[in-house]
Amino acid sequence: VPDGIGTVTTEEKERFEEIKERLRVLLENQITHFRYCFPFGRPEGALKATLSLLERVLMKDIVTPVPQEDVKAVIRKCLEQAAVVNYQRLSEYAKLEGKKREMYEHPVFC
Repeated sequence: VPDGIGTVTTEEKERFEEIKERLRVLLENQITHFRYCFPFGRPEGALKATLSLLERVLMKDIVTPVPQEDVKAVIRKCLEQAAVVNYQRLSEYAKLEGKKREMYEHPVFC
């Protein structure tokens, strides 16, 4: 029986968990792509706020803080993915630059 204060239906709880999960994925993606989402630390304080919000999203309930090791593990995973993303971007850039140089050094005339 709803008491009007703290009662949540199963459907509301499921919807909340879905939204919370989508937010977690979005935040992790922003942290993974921090160089592009927060270039040169801009906007001011945004990365710190994102990390703080991620910590809140990882909480199981409103009163139990998430263990710092869990937060660190998620951030570590994001930074590992960031390293892969950066490597892939640099690798693609190097390939394009190599092809450009090759075209100028060895032009093909038809």
